[in-house]
Amino acid sequence: MAALTAIQNVRTIDVTTSQSEEAKEVSRRFDEVDPGDLQIKIESSSGEAIVVPDGLSDLLQTVVRLAAAGQPFGITQFPKALTSVEAAKMLGISRPTLLKLAASGQIASHKVGSHTRFNRSDLRSLAESRLADQRKSFGDLLEFEDSLGFDKD
Repeated sequence: MAALTAIQNVRTIDVTTSQSEEAKEVSRRFDEVDPGDLQIKIESSSGEAIVVPDGLSDLLQTVVRLAAAGQPFGITQFPKALTSVEAAKMLGISRPTLLKLAASGQIASHKVGSHTRFNRSDLRSLAESRLADQRKSFGDLLEFEDSLGFDKD
């Protein structure tokens, strides 16, 4: 799901040549391990180890892969709530359609003054739900086509 929200306060990370080379080596080693078996640990000089949880491990792997490319990249924080225009763009639907979904209770929203706002997590949930529905409908259509005995040439 691509978001077209305005990005402000981007912290640019300039990757040095040595950091890029180190990141390439680490990234190569990531690729050698089954993703289900991959576990990132942070170890102190005294030997105390902290196991990085899977979700955070995925984030760190992404940063390492970006660094491996050797190009500067940016990190920013997005607001938790989006305007109806931003939310509609994120979902790839029109603003009126989004507001109809909110009015019918299909997506949670809240008001800031007279303006409707949407939480990013609610938008992600809606997008995932809509995608699951589309996949189910497509599967049903394929089953129906099979039941009619059409050739698959």
